[in-house]
Amino acid sequence: MSVRLVSMALTGYFRTMIRPRTHRPLSMLKYDPVVKKKVLFLEATKGGRAK
Repeated sequence: MSVRLVSMALTGYFRTMIRPRTHRPLSMLKYDPVVKKKVLFLEATKGGRAK
């Protein structure tokens, strides 16, 4: 299943990953090139908001 990870710095930057459907929602620290530092990325729901 393909999921969208949205930057919590509210820059509009996102990443896509593939993960099994059975796991809990993803959250991870990744580099956001817009703010040029590591920020929290949360998995977005179908409506476009982070869980």
